[in-house]
Amino acid sequence: MNALTQYIDLYRAQQSVVNAHAPEALNRRRAAALAALEGMERLPRKGAAGFAAVSLEDMFAPDYGINIARVPFAANERAEFSCDVPNISTASALVVNDEFVPTASLAKALPEGVEVMSLARAAETYPELFAEPVEPRDNPIVALNTLFVQDGVFIRVKRGVRAERPVQLLSIFNAAAPLMAARRIKIIVEDGAQASVLSCDHPRVNDFDYLSCRVVEVTLGTNARLDFYDLEEASPRTARASVLTASMGTGSILNATGIYLNGGTTRNEYYAPLRRPGAQVRLGGMVIAGSGQRVDNATFITHDSPRCISRQLFKYALFDDAEGAFEELVTVCPGADNTDARQTNRNLLASPQARMHAEPQLIINCDEVKASHGATTGQIDEKALFYMRSRGIPEAEARMMLINAFMTDVLDHIELPALRERLRLLTDRRLRGCESTCRDCGIKTERGEA
Repeated sequence: MNALTQYIDLYRAQQSVVNAHAPEALNRRRAAALAALEGMERLPRKGAAGFAAVSLEDMFAPDYGINIARVPFAANERAEFSCDVPNISTASALVVNDEFVPTASLAKALPEGVEVMSLARAAETYPELFAEPVEPRDNPIVALNTLFVQDGVFIRVKRGVRAERPVQLLSIFNAAAPLMAARRIKIIVEDGAQASVLSCDHPRVNDFDYLSCRVVEVTLGTNARLDFYDLEEASPRTARASVLTASMGTGSILNATGIYLNGGTTRNEYYAPLRRPGAQVRLGGMVIAGSGQRVDNATFITHDSPRCISRQLFKYALFDDAEGAFEELVTVCPGADNTDARQTNRNLLASPQARMHAEPQLIINCDEVKASHGATTGQIDEKALFYMRSRGIPEAEARMMLINAFMTDVLDHIELPALRERLRLLTDRRLRGCESTCRDCGIKTERGEA
């Protein structure tokens, strides 16, 4: 039995249980997701087109449990949990496995016109907002998530509202058994509104294998803006398959940055079709990976309307036998005049065993276009290292400083100053070999201390 078959068979056998614990607005999407999965022979393996470092087949093959009956885990809700990032003022909520858990202060922290709630509750309250299928429907991660999703996070910023305080989502696994969680984050920023969302993935216990199958569904209205920051600081036994898909209005701006500091195997995909004039998407990624870690980022941007802008900057620093991949496809369609598309990928191999795969692709079917793309992979500049050592800086410290400087321009794109400086600190700690376990803050949920 391959990995795909076991999930199809599980859903067929437990369809009534899955649907009984989810609203109709989520359930009515499952038939199309099942049909999409049944049309696939198997999940993509490493070496398949677009999968240079990560195998979805291997990622989903283990016999994870899925809590479709919503059985509460025997976990200590008052156990300590802390995160290194909430040193900034945020409106916070937890995602425990796949369940939305608001913090005690969430309601007070939200300004008028901003809603943050359980995805299941939102689907019951606003079913019309869940009428359209999630694209791309034939994507295996999207289809698997849609087949099993029962809860998640819903964020809506109403027309004209500019949310000054970021919304922070702390996603943790809290199960005394191997578990796959189908996590869904739905973000709607209406016309003229602005918001920032910080999503942090952390483990709570490190003794079990976990898999996060996540979809981030973004809808931006006319002249809306979303800054989405995604921090992955999980355990080596945690795998993640994630898709961010965006529907963008005229003149809207999506600024999405992913920071990978620790974890196991990760596949992140970004889909941004620019179908309205003047839309802009800016994608950034920073990866620091070490022994046994596999990190794959894939981006798909389609310019299908005039005067749209896309920018991409992804950087990797790979140590030990880490393996990374960056696959990028920018397509400029006929009629997308005055397109401005630029992509940069820079990779640093800090050991002879590290491996990096880069595949930038640019397809242009329009004349009035500014477009560029490029990828480089190399090692630490030995001349710069020699210069620093000749000034009395120890070799290990000099290497750390050079890699830190290499990553600086990705962090510079983060618009929140407090978050930017916090991530600089975390990056420095990670490069020094310090444990990146969060230690600096405690948060409280409506159930008590988390």
